[in-house]
Amino acid sequence: MNVSTNTRYIPTASEMLQLDEIAKDRFRARHNLDNMAGVTFGGQALGQSLAAATRTVSNWKCHSLNGFFMRGGMIDDTIDYAVERLSDSRNFATRRVTAEQGGRVIFELLCSFHAGEEGLSHQFTELGNPPDPESLLSLEMFAQQNSHRLPEHIIAVLSKPYIFELRMLHPEHYFESPDTAFRDFWIRTPSAADVGDERDHHSLLAMMSDYWLPGTIAVPHGREAGIKFLASLNHSLWIHAAVKVDQWLLYRTESHWAANGRGLVTGKIFTQSGLLIASVTQEAVLR
Repeated sequence: MNVSTNTRYIPTASEMLQLDEIAKDRFRARHNLDNMAGVTFGGQALGQSLAAATRTVSNWKCHSLNGFFMRGGMIDDTIDYAVERLSDSRNFATRRVTAEQGGRVIFELLCSFHAGEEGLSHQFTELGNPPDPESLLSLEMFAQQNSHRLPEHIIAVLSKPYIFELRMLHPEHYFESPDTAFRDFWIRTPSAADVGDERDHHSLLAMMSDYWLPGTIAVPHGREAGIKFLASLNHSLWIHAAVKVDQWLLYRTESHWAANGRGLVTGKIFTQSGLLIASVTQEAVLR
């Protein structure tokens, strides 16, 4: 197996979806994605679990998933995904996926697929009028322009190439403490341009939906809050439409509650044309 042990190497979108079937309904990932903190990026388990489940469903698309993070994944060890076929009905299929590493469960996913049907349609939320992503600073440029007030290790993290590209709509919130917890940003996965399958883009969307999401909880408390540890506990995603994740998507995130060392954050993901692609909810631990 080809596990990326060099944390300097960033796998492409296609590589992150490479799974070998080592037994019936059991898959092994070829690549791990560093979260820049010494363990695998949590979104990896979301995306690869969905990719494994998708391989057991013919043509139908995932419309919802719920995942629980139990342990951090080790960068230098393979992750196996065991799929359990819970149900297959006329229009829906349900799968449970267990991610295992070193004989221990690190993540579990429950997801549902739908054949698609004619029905009612509405969208009562709008993109608004955000600045064009190309007019905003990349994270690397943001780090360079603010190097005088950022710690060296933060500059290194923000300047490092990554599988996702992100541009903040309100970069001043990185240093300030607004009265409400929200964070809006454009995001895309450039290397997904060569991924053709719509369902693979849904797996990549699941992976991408965890990126920068839990940090929204800490926004109103500022850098002085002294948060040393932040990790996802559980993650729910509802996919509303087809998407190309190599194109810019607007991720609007907000948190209405935090206490007892935990916080809740929600998100809406839009295309540049204003179509609502997905809705997200996540609980995270902050210490």
